[in-house]
Amino acid sequence: MQLMTLADAIERHVRDGQSVALEGFTHLIPFAAGHEIIRQRRRDLHLIRMTPDLIYDQMIGMGCADRLTFSWGGNPGVGSLHRLRDA
Repeated sequence: MQLMTLADAIERHVRDGQSVALEGFTHLIPFAAGHEIIRQRRRDLHLIRMTPDLIYDQMIGMGCADRLTFSWGGNPGVGSLHRLRDA
């Protein structure tokens, strides 16, 4: 197994147009990975998540998403996902 930084992992394994699933709940939401995808300006991603939350809302707002597959959309802890609704 090769260890690498998160930035290197995203650069190496996440390409424009790919399907990406970032999972975690409450304190395990993968904000760092989502923010790195945004920083690296990945585009046209098919985002997959059981329940999209703030990080997916940010990724949509920053133009990373082309499609979104989810089972339920919302974030009851902090309110609506505005970019999800706009998309």
